[in-house]
Amino acid sequence: RARGAQACEMGRRRARKQAAPKPKPKLDTMFDCLFCQTGKAVEVKMVRLDQIGFLKCRVCGVSYQSRISYLSEAVDVYSDWVDETTEANFRKDDGGVEVTPGAAAAAK
Repeated sequence: RARGAQACEMGRRRARKQAAPKPKPKLDTMFDCLFCQTGKAVEVKMVRLDQIGFLKCRVCGVSYQSRISYLSEAVDVYSDWVDETTEANFRKDDGGVEVTPGAAAAAK
């Protein structure tokens, strides 16, 4: 009897299940509007086939579009919009001709 019980204990260890991979965190597609200061009012849509990212505020209706690549995410379109508006405000304050945000992106 002792041998039978001991033989079962001396076998190989049971293999453990491989841990399931953790899900990647999702990036936001809704952002705060720079013009009307409303939280989570700006929605970004990506049209990958046309390589264009659209941004629109649900409250004040401001919109923007920029070219995207296959690596681009919604936050990239939003940051392009933020950069474009700050650049336009800087040019307007500098005494130059007022430029609407998105005009420079359309020229690219």
